[in-house]
Amino acid sequence: MLCLTPRLQAIADYAQKGKVLADIGTDHAYIPVYLIEQGIIPAAFACDIRKGPLENARKTANKYGIDSIEFVLSDGLQGLENRADAFSQIVIAGMGGELIAEILSKSPWCADKHYHFVLQPMTRASFLRKWLYQNGFEILQESVAKEHNKLYNIMKVRYCAKFSALSEVQALLGFVNDKSDAAALREAELKRLNKIYESLKNKENSLSQREEIAALIREVEVYR
Repeated sequence: MLCLTPRLQAIADYAQKGKVLADIGTDHAYIPVYLIEQGIIPAAFACDIRKGPLENARKTANKYGIDSIEFVLSDGLQGLENRADAFSQIVIAGMGGELIAEILSKSPWCADKHYHFVLQPMTRASFLRKWLYQNGFEILQESVAKEHNKLYNIMKVRYCAKFSALSEVQALLGFVNDKSDAAALREAELKRLNKIYESLKNKENSLSQREEIAALIREVEVYR
């Protein structure tokens, strides 16, 4: 039986039962293999832009006796456009927030209430949150996975056709309900912002930038 890391398990926990899944940037296909093995989903598409990861994905499926995965060489979601009715949930994980936004923007057909999204940015989570709300998506639920002393954001997302803007502090801290996780995320952001502030102290003409960072630090400290 396949066991997942805390980050991958948190992603898998957001999958909807009984619905076919498309895993974008699948790498070893651990998530679709696990979900099928556990009886949570009936089938999946494992997609990657490179042949090497797809071959790794096939090996994982063979190792665990899974034969209900279709392997697709695809740049993001673009290789699935003609199969858009064959799945209703999409996982995009393990890449930067800007790249996730780019993948979604290149496939406007997925801006549809039919789809359930699970997104896990490795970097630039704040950028992704802003992009989502500016482009008609909303975050239904958000959690934090802790792995190797790092925090990873996992977002359950849907298209709602309502376009809005997040404040800077909302974009930074997201929508984590668990109090301990929210506190850990806040502390991590404060540490990052203070590091930026300190790095600006010895730079010329940085006063306005330091003031902006200081104001943001104060907002983060009191945000709940």
